[in-house]
Amino acid sequence: MADQAQRLREMVWAAKSTARVLAVSSGKGGVGKTGTSINLSIALSQQGARVALMDADLGLANVEVLMGLTSLHNIEHVIQGEKRMRDILVKGPAGIRLIPGSSGLAQVADLSENGRRRLLEGIDELQSEFDYIIIDTMAGIGRNAAAFAASADEVVLVSTPEPSAIVDAYAMLKTLHRMREDIAIRLLVNMAAGDAQARAVATKLATVARQYLGRNLSYLGYLPRDVHVQHAVMQSTPFLLRYPDAPASQAMAQLARRLHTQQTAPAQQPQSFLKRFAQSFGLASNG
Repeated sequence: MADQAQRLREMVWAAKSTARVLAVSSGKGGVGKTGTSINLSIALSQQGARVALMDADLGLANVEVLMGLTSLHNIEHVIQGEKRMRDILVKGPAGIRLIPGSSGLAQVADLSENGRRRLLEGIDELQSEFDYIIIDTMAGIGRNAAAFAASADEVVLVSTPEPSAIVDAYAMLKTLHRMREDIAIRLLVNMAAGDAQARAVATKLATVARQYLGRNLSYLGYLPRDVHVQHAVMQSTPFLLRYPDAPASQAMAQLARRLHTQQTAPAQQPQSFLKRFAQSFGLASNG
């Protein structure tokens, strides 16, 4: 076991990332986080980027369902050593690749040393093959969700204008800030009635972030409340593809362009996703 842990640490610290890792997170369920992950991935792919979408909800995976896809293998097969990460990639719409999640899988912290090593090795395999790895995290501030999000290069924090969603979004923001003060977090307000309402939400969260955390919160933009989104969900089809001219689709394309042109400064990324994720679970020392 000691030799395995040492090999894991050596692998982690030798890893060199090239993909830009974005975690899409939320403080609670029901705010459109997974739909945002899917359609953002498609929008970035439509702009010429190589995109992998990872369903990191290890307890209740549902990205496949919302995309109308099925797979024979998922991330659990990688953790068990039955498949390599690139072997489970599923071809998705608009050229994206999906890393299917697994329903009912244990917490990452509860996995065996070999299981965690295989998970990290699998993620490392993809670093040089894609421009973006979009991680759809679990909703809420549980350890899996927070570790995946805090390990990313950037976080897209999704909230709606509902008071409970705003409170929970701040809880997630506070959790991520405590785990890693330098992480870039961008707020996306979903299901907004318009620009004024979305900016009011952004101003409220930015104000408490400065007052209580001493940090800035970037405002990425908003997606309007749009009946086409729910219609697409019922058809298990991404709204960006089913209704490309819908207000939500146009807004998503604009948000993707904004993200694509706003790179995080290298100084903010002293470590790779792999190293930060390993540290979150005590799998690698800081030295």
